[in-house]
Amino acid sequence: MARFIPYSVAMVTPFTKAGNLDVANVPAVVKYYLNHNIPGLLVSGTTGEQHCMTIAERKELYRLVAETTAGTGCQLYAGVAAFKTEDAKELAAAAKEAGFSGIMLGFPPYRIPSQREAEVYVQQVASAAKELPIFLYNNPRRNGFNVEPETFARIVKTVDNVYGQKEAGFPENVKKMKTLVDPGLLDQYSFFSGSDSSFIDAFTKYGYTGLTSIAGNVYPDQVKAIVDHLQKNQVQQAESIMASIAPGIKLLEQAGIIQSVKYLLRKKNVPIGYCPPPILDVSDEMKEALDKEFS
Repeated sequence: MARFIPYSVAMVTPFTKAGNLDVANVPAVVKYYLNHNIPGLLVSGTTGEQHCMTIAERKELYRLVAETTAGTGCQLYAGVAAFKTEDAKELAAAAKEAGFSGIMLGFPPYRIPSQREAEVYVQQVASAAKELPIFLYNNPRRNGFNVEPETFARIVKTVDNVYGQKEAGFPENVKKMKTLVDPGLLDQYSFFSGSDSSFIDAFTKYGYTGLTSIAGNVYPDQVKAIVDHLQKNQVQQAESIMASIAPGIKLLEQAGIIQSVKYLLRKKNVPIGYCPPPILDVSDEMKEALDKEFS
């Protein structure tokens, strides 16, 4: 049985004008998701602009999100990644202490570890939160590092609490990983996409099992319905819903997906703020296009 639910939303993080975590508004932002019956939140991932926060801010974010969702049944996955292993271990321990359901463990950006160094990194960080299930996060375009399928297979043999991977690099990696793990344990593993627009193909052609959604910030019901239909092998129904929101998703990507999501949430009176510089707000031209599409 899989250790993670198949659908969660990548939460955006509120920042002040000075670019600091907007502690006061975190609960209101989280309540927006709860009001839309989001079953799970990925907190402090790429969409959450994790590397714009200090370690202390990220720990505080975990705590505030956990406090606000307490008793709701909302699953919480902590985005954990850092330049240094000790910082990542501190974050993993904080996620455990806050009461999170699991961890998405990313690799150190920019530093480009070897496959062996990446293995050791996972072993050491996972040891700081042994009770929490972990899925790895492979995003070569942003990180400059690609975890090879063979490395994943070695990791799951030596680290008891790694149960999957979010594969944002090479979809064919998922097929390969599934052939390398013990077939008797395959149903325990989850393989996530972070791309809404390509998720149906990822699910039907490459063997992905779930989605951490960005578009779910503004299309919460539709994206959940797509995932639900795919889980039931109702591909045509999923494709029909995707066709209805695909123009909006394309526009989000064109406008800059994080800043456009924040713009649309501000219009809903969600106190999400802006992206820390140097990322700019959506252009006036794109605001007009977003207003038209999401009216």
